[in-house]
Amino acid sequence: MGTFHRYRTAWSRLHRSSGFGVHSPFAYKFITCVLRERLPYYAYAELRTLRRGVIAATSHLWRHPRIISYKNAKMLFRIVNYFNPRHILQLGTSYGVSSACMLSVSRQSHLTLYEPHLERYPVVAHVLTPLMDRIACYDDLALTIHDYRAALAPDEHPFVLINDLPHGNDDYQNAWQLVQSVLHAQGVIVLRNLSRNDLMKQLWLNAKAEATYGQIFTNEKLAVVIANPKLQREDFLLWF
Repeated sequence: MGTFHRYRTAWSRLHRSSGFGVHSPFAYKFITCVLRERLPYYAYAELRTLRRGVIAATSHLWRHPRIISYKNAKMLFRIVNYFNPRHILQLGTSYGVSSACMLSVSRQSHLTLYEPHLERYPVVAHVLTPLMDRIACYDDLALTIHDYRAALAPDEHPFVLINDLPHGNDDYQNAWQLVQSVLHAQGVIVLRNLSRNDLMKQLWLNAKAEATYGQIFTNEKLAVVIANPKLQREDFLLWF
């Protein structure tokens, strides 16, 4: 979203983000109690400490991936907490902070992680080591998706976080097929870095066009796609 567009739509986004004009009970609850929730959760202090440690450990690097903000880390925790998935698939990681956010929700959850560049940033291994008994790491996207699908129970809806596509265009087709399959399986997709990565933005736009039911919530930096057939197809442009 460009700066001018953000200012032009600021009032309407802020107005709707408070629940005004939202008629769907599900959407109202998700906006006010998940995306815009202001009450503290038990895991916030631990996530703040973890993130500060990663910042300190990477401060000497002149070029590195952006670390997920504390605000977005808390929101990601709330989203996962709301759906409480048993198996999570993640593409790309933010120094492991986003992975830790999601696995902090439940000790019963497991993460399938696609990140072929882990060796470049040793701090990721440090962050993820205490959680490795619940993480399966991959450097091949097709195999990652195959094994994740195999791990899901017959009655389990997929939950996918796409931070980025580590191999860029080479990953796009597999990622798009993944998005299509999650929509068909009535799952949830969280897409980040929409304003910074053209491929991520294209995935989001294609998901919007492909979805025939369910709801999509976005601030055009992050999007949450909820492919629930019980929900009328709606898009919510918000401030969060």
